[in-house]
Amino acid sequence: MILPTAEIVCLGNELLIGVTINTNGAFIGEKLTKLGYEVRRTTCIRDDLELASAFFKEVFTRKPNVIIVSGGLGPTYDDIQLEVLGKALEVPLIENEQAVQQLETYYGRRSLELTKERRKMAFFPKEATILPNQVGGAPSCYIQYDGMDIFSVPGVPTEMEDILLNQILPILRKKVENSLFELKFQLFNCIESEIAPCINDVKTHFPDLYIKSHPAYKDKVGIIIHISGYGETAENNLYKAKEEMTKLFKIKVPSLIIKDFKD
Repeated sequence: MILPTAEIVCLGNELLIGVTINTNGAFIGEKLTKLGYEVRRTTCIRDDLELASAFFKEVFTRKPNVIIVSGGLGPTYDDIQLEVLGKALEVPLIENEQAVQQLETYYGRRSLELTKERRKMAFFPKEATILPNQVGGAPSCYIQYDGMDIFSVPGVPTEMEDILLNQILPILRKKVENSLFELKFQLFNCIESEIAPCINDVKTHFPDLYIKSHPAYKDKVGIIIHISGYGETAENNLYKAKEEMTKLFKIKVPSLIIKDFKD
């Protein structure tokens, strides 16, 4: 099955020097995957106009269906996401009246002046559609370019999540036909290398499913088996694959314990 493709780009020196962990990339990737997109890349780029704009031109040559850009929408000198996009798209930045109104409302409620630095956040590439930010000050935007949907979101996780969930995903949901079906279960009393041949065998019978084992994370123990797929037959095939796999696991490791898994 051919899925629509997506790339995620996260701007910010802090992501590259170890000051900030890139949780945005993981959150966006998970939501796009579950919606029915194949996320092909998540890239972190420095706050460098020439470097970042050249990178976006490279992304455009790959023509992913969706590009989501996180970070660099604030009032400081190194918040250059919109400048980067303008340069890469070869379009001017213009003051957007809708963005100005959003900023005036946000800062007005806090009895703060719309300074030059804050007003900077109202300049967007020409033809951009403004997406409201219900959590913070920086407006976001949606740009359609050469068959690609480009979405700009802030780097602040709470703001990014609100815009992604309430503004971006509803737009994208209308563009995809196949949602993700998935299940997970947990194994105890075995090591990953013991069960690897069983997984390889089952995968040959279900080539359209993604089947992955990995050590449990967070406060969990054991090994997690993750099965997922898209399309009309995927949901039924998930359970067929699980049934076939568990039979092989128990033959391979008689002392194995299998339990359902919840994140």
